[in-house]
Amino acid sequence: MSILVVGLNHRTSPISLLERLSIAEEDLPKALHQLSSYEHVLEGAILSTCNRIEIYAVTSKFHAGSLDLRNFLSEFCHIAPEDFSDHIYTYYDDAAIRHLFRVAAGIDSMIVGESEILGQVRRAFQSATAEASVQRTLGNAFRRALRVGKRARSETTIGRYPVSISSAAVELARRSFSDLAGKKVAIVGAGKMGGLAARALAQAGATDITVVNRSPERAEEVAALFDAATKPWTELTSVLADSDIAICSTAAQAPIIDGSSIAPVMRGRASSRPLFIIDIAVPRDVATEVGHMDGIILRDIDDLRDVVGSSLGNRMAEIDLVEEIIDDEIARWFESERSSELAPTVAELVARADEIRTVEFERWRSKAKPDEAQASAVDALSRRLIAKLLHGPVRKAKDLPSSKQGYLYLSALRELFELGGDDDLDTSED
Repeated sequence: MSILVVGLNHRTSPISLLERLSIAEEDLPKALHQLSSYEHVLEGAILSTCNRIEIYAVTSKFHAGSLDLRNFLSEFCHIAPEDFSDHIYTYYDDAAIRHLFRVAAGIDSMIVGESEILGQVRRAFQSATAEASVQRTLGNAFRRALRVGKRARSETTIGRYPVSISSAAVELARRSFSDLAGKKVAIVGAGKMGGLAARALAQAGATDITVVNRSPERAEEVAALFDAATKPWTELTSVLADSDIAICSTAAQAPIIDGSSIAPVMRGRASSRPLFIIDIAVPRDVATEVGHMDGIILRDIDDLRDVVGSSLGNRMAEIDLVEEIIDDEIARWFESERSSELAPTVAELVARADEIRTVEFERWRSKAKPDEAQASAVDALSRRLIAKLLHGPVRKAKDLPSSKQGYLYLSALRELFELGGDDDLDTSED
C-alpha cells in the first residue's frame, strides 16, 4: 500500500496548462467517484486551486497507482498525457505526507504563508469525506495537515504580513499607476478573491471602486465593507468602459470577457486612457486575444510572480520554524499510524501463521492416521515452531520506536505476509 500525490503547480506549469486541468468545486463529486473507480486507488482526494491541481491517494501499488492518477487527470480533464507529463510531480509515502503538510502550512504556495490555502485543503478533505473517498489513512493525513496549518499560523508569523494573490494584483496596478486615488476600479466577481482585492484596494488608497457580480446580494456584501458601489451583471461592459482598472476573479469556467465584448468598450475611450485588466481567475476570465487589443493592458497570475517575489522577505524568514513544526507533526503522524497498526498487524500475522499450521497439520493427520498421542505431539511441536519463528518479528514490531522506521517495518510485514486488505482497515476518526 502506498500514499501518493500526483500534481502540477505554479512552479512546474504555466497558468494556461493549470486552467485546463482545473476541476471546479461543483464537479468534485463526479471527479472523486471517477477517481475511486480506478483499480489501484483505495482512497482519494482532490485539491484544485488557482495555483495547483493535486491528487492525493492511497493505492495498492506504487507504479500502477501512480499511472492510475495520471490517467485520471488525462481522462477527466480531457487532456493528452503528453501535454502535461513534463510538468507533473509525484511524491511517495513520507515525501507525500511532507508535501501535504507543506501545502497546508502555506510554504509551498506562490505566496508563502497565504491564508486561503488552509481553507482550500479543508474543503478538499470535506468533499472527499462527503463522497466517502477517504478512509482511515488519508483521513488521518488530512486531519494532521490541518493541524500543521493551524500551528504554522499560530506559532510563527508566516501569515502575519498581508500578502495574497489579490494584494499582489493591487500592487501590480499601483506600480502601473503610481497613485490609485482617483482611479476608477472595477472588481468583477465578489467571491473571496474579489473581497480580498477590495480590501487591498482600499488599503492602497483607491476610493472609486465598483463591484460587479452575478449575485447582487454578494456584491452588496463586499461593497458595504469598503464603501464601494455595485452594478448589476448586465452592466459589466458599461462599467469596464468607465474604468481605469479591472480586477477579474469569478468562478466562471469560460472567459466572460473576449474580443467581441470588449471592442465596443474601447471604441469610446481616449487613446491616452488604457484599460488595465488583471485576471486572477483560474480558469481565466479574460480571453488571451484581449491582451493583443489596442488600449488594453492584460495581466494574469503568471505576471504576479515577480510582484510576489519582492514582497515575501518577512515570511521567508519564518520557513525554517514552519519546517520544524512539520518535522514534529510528521513524527507524530508516523507514531499514530504505527500505534494504530501494531496490534491488528501482530494479531493478523499470528492468525495467518496458525491458519497455515492448522491446514498442514490436518493434511498430515488425514494421510498419516496417527494415534492420539502422536497427533498431540506433532500439534504441540508445530505450535512451538510457529511461536519461535514469529517471536523475533513480533518482538521487533513491539520494540521499534514510534517513528517512520517502525511504521515502515509494519508496512513491510503486511506486504510480505499479505496481511489484511482494504476491508481490514479501521476507518474510524481520531
